[in-house]
Amino acid sequence: MNINLNDILKSIKPILIEYNYDKAKKYPIKKISIDSRDIDINTLFIAIKGLSHDGHDYIHEALEKGSVAIISSKNINQECPNIIVKDTIAALGLIASYLLDKISPRSIIGITGTNGKTSVTNIVYNILSTLNPSLKTFKNYNNLIGLPLSIFNTNFNEKHFILEMGASKSGDINDLIQIAKPNIVALLNASEAHLDTFKDIDNIVNTKGEILSYQGFPKTVILNRDDKFYEIWLDKSKHNKIVTISMTTRADYYLISSDKDYINIRTKDNQIIKLINDNYEPYIILNLLFSIAITMEAGANLENIIEGINSTKNISGRFNMLRGENECLIIDSTYNANPESFKANIDSLVQMNGTPWLIMGDMGELGDMALNFHAEIASYAKYKGVEKIFIISKYSDVISNAFGENSYIFNDKKSLINFIKPIVQKETNVLIKASRFMNFEIIVDALTTI
Repeated sequence: MNINLNDILKSIKPILIEYNYDKAKKYPIKKISIDSRDIDINTLFIAIKGLSHDGHDYIHEALEKGSVAIISSKNINQECPNIIVKDTIAALGLIASYLLDKISPRSIIGITGTNGKTSVTNIVYNILSTLNPSLKTFKNYNNLIGLPLSIFNTNFNEKHFILEMGASKSGDINDLIQIAKPNIVALLNASEAHLDTFKDIDNIVNTKGEILSYQGFPKTVILNRDDKFYEIWLDKSKHNKIVTISMTTRADYYLISSDKDYINIRTKDNQIIKLINDNYEPYIILNLLFSIAITMEAGANLENIIEGINSTKNISGRFNMLRGENECLIIDSTYNANPESFKANIDSLVQMNGTPWLIMGDMGELGDMALNFHAEIASYAKYKGVEKIFIISKYSDVISNAFGENSYIFNDKKSLINFIKPIVQKETNVLIKASRFMNFEIIVDALTTI
């Protein structure tokens, strides 16, 4: 990072209350952090008040470790440069936006959707990295705090920023696009998630659609013509440049054919991209279509695309296939879960050769509809041909009743692991899926450590 404290002061002017340092000294900033455990010399520490911790309580620790200056929402009474602002989370966004303006990358790409954000972000990053230096969202840092922190990882030479944009309530996406000002956006999908705050699917559709808002310049908007909400999002995009993809019909980028050997995709300039079909499920092909459209709009060519896709590896916790106990196949989908992604994973599971089993945990943030959605997934699994279901959930009885025969309820992971280990066989395919807070990766580790 190559900025100084005067740059920071300039960026946060709209929320500045006061500062106490001599501007002639400038104070070089090499790093920005909100974590007092992650401080180096010349780090700017920003004190964020969270649900369980207040960064203001860790200012002394940050200074001891070498922090050169502090941004806070109150006077810290320390002999160091201190900038006081109305809102330290807002300061994160203003600084991130300033850095993007200063770097002026060729493309700033915003990606949102209930499912597939991280997968598409990684594919896009791998493709564009073959073209120019690029930066992507760090881990799953895709909210008002995380997105700026991702941007702070810049080396100031990147030509492409690929940024996930998540939402847990209305207005979240709008706040993120005000920070990043993307010139290319992709809206992947919308399905039931975070219903405790969104309440219904209409609010989710509208919130995801905030990424399509006109921001004073015509950004490129990438939409799926096959999506049931396409017409709604198309109408929201009318002031922007619209680029379409499709798995079923003609579009700017669309699937021509797919067989056991190859996938053929036609681009809007009539080129054919031929990819080796590595047992790709339909949702993966859809992610590839989005990624190809995004990257070609950002300047990638066919060679970049093929090289980038070939370098993309499985993401841990997202339908990652591993060899397990007694040579069974363990499918790790423990990163997260909502009804739409659960059904997609079940569809993939039952299409594989072998006997399909499901280890199911809770799907979080579904609000008043949680019980109904858990029952619906169990019924769907039974209908699609899953032979056995193993359950750890506060909705265990409902899930078991909906699935019927061959459902097994457990109170803890250890008892489930001990029960299933001796009975899996070489032809057994076990999908393990739950929301992240269930920590089902413990089950994955136990069943794959032989």
